[in-house]
Parts: sequence; structure tokens; C-alpha cells
Amino acid sequence: MASKRAALDTEPDTVDKVPTKPKPKRKKPSPPKVPKCGCRGDCRTRKCACGKKGEACGDSCKCTGCVNPFSILKEYNIDLPDAAQDKCLMDNIYKVKDLRGRLEQTYELECCEESVQLKDMLPRVCHCPGEECGYEWQYSWCWDRFIDEEYRPRYHCEKCRRCGDYRGDHCDRCNQCYFAGHYGFPCPCREEDEVGSDDEERETCAVM
Repeated sequence: MASKRAALDTEPDTVDKVPTKPKPKRKKPSPPKVPKCGCRGDCRTRKCACGKKGEACGDSCKCTGCVNPFSILKEYNIDLPDAAQDKCLMDNIYKVKDLRGRLEQTYELECCEESVQLKDMLPRVCHCPGEECGYEWQYSWCWDRFIDEEYRPRYHCEKCRRCGDYRGDHCDRCNQCYFAGHYGFPCPCREEDEVGSDDEERETCAVM
């Protein structure tokens, strides 16, 4: 009897043990998404999925003879995410027939007659490379010239998709840009309504 009790005492106690839950498997981090387009042509139009996002085409794309303008910008080490934020660039880059020629084109800045290439002044606002100058300029793709960013900053209307006078503004009522001046004058379409209302008041007063 003593040997049986000793054997029972040495057996592992499995009654009070709670079954342990299996540890959840850790998910492997998903690889970064690679830009991919399904173009059958050369990505010359805005229909390219990569071009819409302001990205260059890669090896996973199906395009042939690709001329995606953002792939060309990448060749010149231009910051693509920053370039994609430039609405003037996004609205006009597909209209440029020879983008490489445009990027290598030389422009003369009016501040100190310094000559620069466009590829060195993109994207957004850049400073004149002249000694002790540092004047701010921004390129207009609509006008193909540099704009004085300090005194006459570039104004590119996102709705009209073109550059205009830096004192301009867009009227949501007539869906056109107009000269608003420094003080924010109302659109002429609203002034016409005010004149019409004044004429109606005069007519009613004359009848009375």
C-alpha cells in the first residue's frame, strides 16, 4: 500500500492545470507597394496609373517604350513626391513634348542675370545661385518662365488649371478667375447683380 501511495504522490498533477492557449503567430510585415501600371503603350497620357500619382514606372509595369514624364524627372534626381505637390507641374507636364530638352534649357534670372538650368531649380520655390543674392524664384509651367516669388508670387488656379495674375482669385459662382487686387475685390459677376438690384429698387420707387 505504501508503494502505491508513493507512486500516486509522484505522478504529475494534471487535474488543476489550465490548458494554455497557443501563441498567435506574428504576421510578417507586408513589403512596400511597388508602383505598377497596366498600360499597353508608352504611358504618354494621364491614364497611366503611375503618372496620376506622380510616380515613375518600374520593372513591374506592363508598359513598353515608357515615356512617363515622372520617370524622366527621376533620371534628373528631382524629388518626385515634392514635384507631385506642384499643381502647375501636374497640369502641364504631359503637354511638354521634349521634357528632357526643357529640363536642360537655360534661363536667365532677372535678379542678377544669373543663368540656370530648369532641372536645378525644381521643384517649387528655389533661390538664385548667385553669390550674396538668394532671390526666390518659382517656375511656371504654364508660361515657361520663372516668376518673382518675393514680390509677384506665382498664382496657379487649381480649378482653371492655369497660371494668372498674382492678384487674381477664383469665383465659384461664375467659375472663372478675375482680378481681385490686394484687397480682395468681389467678382464682376456679383457687381452686375448689385447694379441690377439697384435698378429694380429705383423702378419700384418710381411706381410708388
